[in-house]
Amino acid sequence: MITFTSVSKTYEDGTEALKSLDFEVKEGEFFVLIGPSGCGKTTTMKLINRLIEPTEGEILCRGREIHTFQIHELRWNIGYVLQQIALFPHMSVAENIAVVPEMKKWDKPRIHKRVDELLEMVGMEPSTYRNRTPAELSGGQQQRVGVARALAADPDLILMDEPFSALDPISRERLQQDIRRLQREIRKTVVFVTHDMDEALALGDRVCLMKDGRVVQIDAPQELILHPANAFVKKFIGDRKSPWMTAVDVMMDRHSRLVADEAETGRRTGGEEPLFLRGEGNRFLGRWEGGTLHRDVPILSHDTRLREALGVFRETECDQLPVLHGKELVGVLSWRSIVEYLEQADAGEAGS
Repeated sequence: MITFTSVSKTYEDGTEALKSLDFEVKEGEFFVLIGPSGCGKTTTMKLINRLIEPTEGEILCRGREIHTFQIHELRWNIGYVLQQIALFPHMSVAENIAVVPEMKKWDKPRIHKRVDELLEMVGMEPSTYRNRTPAELSGGQQQRVGVARALAADPDLILMDEPFSALDPISRERLQQDIRRLQREIRKTVVFVTHDMDEALALGDRVCLMKDGRVVQIDAPQELILHPANAFVKKFIGDRKSPWMTAVDVMMDRHSRLVADEAETGRRTGGEEPLFLRGEGNRFLGRWEGGTLHRDVPILSHDTRLREALGVFRETECDQLPVLHGKELVGVLSWRSIVEYLEQADAGEAGS
């Protein structure tokens, strides 16, 4: 959706803030920019909605150079959430959310409906909160209103510049979970700036780690953890593993004793452990148990994070679950293997 090609930014005093950036933010992706102070992550974000102009290079939005957009047209299709949310203090919650729809001249019934939808979406009961002022809200509630305001006109892209860094840890973690859930539901493209590696790894589909105005590595969280590009990436990430590892990283592979080809079922007796059956091309067929093939069984996606997988195990009360990539059976994950892995990781962090 957003493409940077050889983008650089040099200020009048000669400071090189960005040096030939090349990357793409995909449609519907949660893309996180992170790095040390002064690395250029916020400058990179501000180039997208033209709060800053590049010195060199090209930035495309859905294949169109952003300078060919009218500035208001560009920004109306981009939601923006800041650390200091800056709600208008004299306006109600509903009025704050309605700012951009009113500028777009939406009619009042449409705006009223949209405000209520968004308040419900961010976990705030409309009848309770729509007429309150910002001074009557907690910091976390104000940030929720800020997110709702950014979504109000149904923008294609949302920019979030360290939106949770001023919150207490409990509110911050809750909002991180909520914004990730919300993004998965509405499938908006999000570019998110943070200085917190835990936050980046927990939220991002991909994480872009920057240093001195350059991109050092762009990868999925588990790839950054498992395959850091260099010593800087390894040091910046530190010893972080467990919360961001996925089912694939910890599972037994497709050659596990719990996996069998369809033809093998005739050689098994009903007293053995359940088997996960695969057909041609490793296509998952179901669970073989007690001489019967059960097709409607709980599964895990290959990219399910371990913490989420634990929740599935609790809900289903299964001891093992098949791990699928699309329709392909890639292995088996057990409750015990997750617990043992997390215990080892926690023990390692405690000893470091």
